Amino acid sequence: MLVTSSALADDAALFTQTCGACHGKGGVGIPGMAPPLAGADWAKAGKPDSRTYVPTVILNGLSGKLTAAGRTYQSVMPAQKQRKDDEIATLANYVLATLNTAPADFKPLTAADVTALRANKVDHKALLGTRSQLVQ
Repeated sequence: MLVTSSALADDAALFTQTCGACHGKGGVGIPGMAPPLAGADWAKAGKPDSRTYVPTVILNGLSGKLTAAGRTYQSVMPAQKQRKDDEIATLANYVLATLNTAPADFKPLTAADVTALRANKVDHKALLGTRSQLVQ
């Protein structure tokens, strides 16, 4: 899949508009508010579940205590279910493959992937459990 600089700029703009207020420009995080998404601990582990973890968090939001980059966060990320599936796929792919180093076999998420994930009911406790498994 060829990604043009124009497409990447559009993806960055969507990320900044949707996620930047809390996760900071470039996803570096804001201490005390939201953890970094760039160079994320869960992404560094390179586990396959990280591919579905990101869009699932975008869809369902996340709350509770978590540690990232040596800092503890206790905040609430609102669910983004009102967003179109292609927007969620774009945001997830941006986090997974631009803000982090995607594995060589990375398959970008599609709107159809997000549609399938949307059907799953996931609570925040389960998402925090998945996150913990990804950073082990």
